[in-house]
Amino acid sequence: RKHDVRYFYYIGGNDSADTARIVNDLAKDNNYDLQAFHVPKTIDNDLRTTDHCPGYGSAAKFVASAFMGDDQDNRALPGVKINVVMGRHAGFLTAASVLARTRDGEGPHLIYVPEVDFIEDKFLADVNAIMKKCGRCMIAVSEGIHDAQGNAITAKVAASNERDAHGNIQLSGTGALGDYLSGLIKAKLGVKRVRADTFGYLQRSFAGIYSKVDAAEARIVGQKAVEYSTQGISGSSVAMKRVGNGANYAVEYFHTDIKNVARETKPLPREFINAEGNNILDSFKDYVAPLVDVLPTVGYLF
Repeated sequence: RKHDVRYFYYIGGNDSADTARIVNDLAKDNNYDLQAFHVPKTIDNDLRTTDHCPGYGSAAKFVASAFMGDDQDNRALPGVKINVVMGRHAGFLTAASVLARTRDGEGPHLIYVPEVDFIEDKFLADVNAIMKKCGRCMIAVSEGIHDAQGNAITAKVAASNERDAHGNIQLSGTGALGDYLSGLIKAKLGVKRVRADTFGYLQRSFAGIYSKVDAAEARIVGQKAVEYSTQGISGSSVAMKRVGNGANYAVEYFHTDIKNVARETKPLPREFINAEGNNILDSFKDYVAPLVDVLPTVGYLF
């Protein structure tokens, strides 16, 4: 009221959508004419209703590119390499590592996402099998992997369970998960060379790698939010519907009630995860490839 603000746009994921919903409801309760709109942006790609989220394509490109290079390092210096990728409840970003595999034998050889319970004994058996087969093992792990009781592995092994303003345990500010899994492999399998990296916040905003498709769509959803709100639509979120794929990739934009987006998350569909729960199927590439734009090419002498 002080500044006569009549349009409020909140950019972010499902918690941000919930904040926009609260502001919209408060305005209504106070009979204040305010157009509150949620603009989607989350690398987790876990918003309901929309096909995908701005931010995800660029982060997925970073993850795929990082694994392409890391796989060459692991090939030169064989052993086990673990990369921990963001994804509290949804495995979309970790699953993007499958794009690094362009020919047989390339990593990641194992991919673990929160949509499947993480069983330590099975994990060790998986790693052991790959080591015997390939003599090395590249692993992609979502930060949000959990046991059969739903307890996050990071929360079990981290020294501090710091929580954010929404009550979520901080998973990305620590290398505890990678260190724990590395120690497990060394102790149980006797592998001498085991390394782990936590991609952390780098994957959210790495300026050197971005998807042109993602950048264009991010701008458009912002424009659409302004367009819809100036038409008198409030308490909504911008969403995308895929109407073409592959070389004919295209999306249509629409608005949806913000209650369809707020708080709740959309998991990675089980159809993209193999039966054993330790890998991502190539069919996922059809979904994610158009979003990341062009990836680097790895050259081989033979």
